[in-house]
Amino acid sequence: MVRTVAAAFAALLVPALIDTLPPALAQAPDPTSLSTVPPPMRFEWVREGPLEQCGSRCREWISAAGAIVDTTVRDFEAFARQRDVRGAVIVLDSPGGNVAQGLALGREFRRLGVTTSVGRTVMVDVGEGGQHAVLSPYAACNSMCVFVLLGGVRRHIPEEARIYVHQIWPAGKRHDAMAATYSATNIATIQRVNGEISRYIVDMGAHIELFEIASRIPPWEEMRLLSRQELRRMGVHNTDDPFALASTSPPSPTWSASLGSAPVAVRNGEAAVNALGWVFVERGGQAALVRWHPITLEGQEIGRFELAFACGDHPGLYRVTYREKRIVANPAADGFDRLEAVGISVRQNNLPQRSMLVVDESVPDDGKTEMSSRARGTVPASFLEMIATAPSGETVALSSQQGLIVTTTTVDKRHTVIRVGQAGLAEGLRRLAKSCASARPD
Repeated sequence: MVRTVAAAFAALLVPALIDTLPPALAQAPDPTSLSTVPPPMRFEWVREGPLEQCGSRCREWISAAGAIVDTTVRDFEAFARQRDVRGAVIVLDSPGGNVAQGLALGREFRRLGVTTSVGRTVMVDVGEGGQHAVLSPYAACNSMCVFVLLGGVRRHIPEEARIYVHQIWPAGKRHDAMAATYSATNIATIQRVNGEISRYIVDMGAHIELFEIASRIPPWEEMRLLSRQELRRMGVHNTDDPFALASTSPPSPTWSASLGSAPVAVRNGEAAVNALGWVFVERGGQAALVRWHPITLEGQEIGRFELAFACGDHPGLYRVTYREKRIVANPAADGFDRLEAVGISVRQNNLPQRSMLVVDESVPDDGKTEMSSRARGTVPASFLEMIATAPSGETVALSSQQGLIVTTTTVDKRHTVIRVGQAGLAEGLRRLAKSCASARPD
């Protein structure tokens, strides 16, 4: 197996190969666009080509693409029995998956002394049944995949690749975490797994800041993209050429004393939100379907909102009212926390539908510590039906953002993105539609 390639040759070869890729493969995947159940991770030994270009210097690697499932470690062990994989380069392209399997796979990688990287392997037909591999840097390693990546002694993340992280969460409760109920067993399990992940990160030679960043991102927020600076600083990326044979082991990371030293704000008390899902209510004789939810930025609660759908002025239309209260981040900066834009969108089968609401009020309280805002608009009945029928988070790709997404932007360009779950929505929508129909004159 050939694991080395001249740097000058690689610089010429890789761009040429990337130019031959279809447009869909020449970009890193958007985690919000993965709406189908990903296949289980598959391992395949591949070789670069075409042979007339790279000759004896054609690179070889193990492609590891797909979701980490409850058979992944067993599948890799079976694959490794067919050929000596010690010291190989393993290229990951995965949305994440099973926590226990991910940690076990990473430890197996470390035992074998492999190098890990992120990329998408594309097999190209060359006629007469032949194929060669093209390695595209436009790939993603999300969620549990980043911890598998840490298993490599040497770790490389191309600039074009994307690494997204988020909190772990009890199975079956991610799709509407605010409406779910949790047992003492759930809490104990999370605490135990958090400890295992923390120990694993340290054992792999990365910085615990990685876990701290991931732990900020609850399941109703978009996953957190790690920057190039963070990847290097935390030791996730520690080599610039995964195929260059290292004469020595990668240097042990030296952490800045300032890492992780920033104080973490702790909330006092519970959020004043309703955690029971969508609720059908009557206000002043008018029916409405209402949901309350906290507003968070990387898990830190900064406010709360109420979203209500009510009967519209015409059949097939619903009025939307968004109300929020949020903490003023900087009382001295007058007006910067005023709400500038509110959008609601739903994505189903990769087909997004979006509605922008009109902000008609955004004013501070007397003490300028909280900002109260309101936005309004209308949506067609099909919009709500799409939300109610969108697949739950347990049946789609681990990195997808299905269902209703609420986005906000303030004057100072602070953005929030919140995914609102579906608990109670189908029944509430049925009651709302019936109430609206009966309220209209024949």
